[in-house]
Amino acid sequence: MNIADRIQSLRKTKGVSQEELAEHTGVSRQAVSKWEGGQSVPEIDKVIVMSDYFNVTTDYLLKGIETKSEEIRKKPDAGVFSIVGTALNFIGLIAAVIIWYEEQQASSVAVGLIIIAVGCMCFAIGQNIGDESTKVKAKKYFCLINVH
Repeated sequence: MNIADRIQSLRKTKGVSQEELAEHTGVSRQAVSKWEGGQSVPEIDKVIVMSDYFNVTTDYLLKGIETKSEEIRKKPDAGVFSIVGTALNFIGLIAAVIIWYEEQQASSVAVGLIIIAVGCMCFAIGQNIGDESTKVKAKKYFCLINVH
């Protein structure tokens, strides 16, 4: 398979037309048609744009070299941050109740509130750096458990 075949295959797999790919890469539809027909090759900046668009490496587009899955740097699962945040919130709540029971002073609950704040920050970090495909589900469950 050559670069022309790879571009066409990736475009069809993603379900976009030549026109849509052309708009995204900043070229004409005819240029995309020439790339796919093997009549010309895209400039390197267009290869980089397409690699991001199709979520493949430039090595794959240019040479057909598949990257091993362990070499691909994946974003962390946002659900893990949500679970850790929920656990910290639960621990913070229990700590606040125990300390309140022992001390009977509002200031003694600060430890529990700090732990809860750390739990919420953990969730927020997951929402910022986590994998896009897991963010919505993680947010839904975090809010369902921690807010309601």
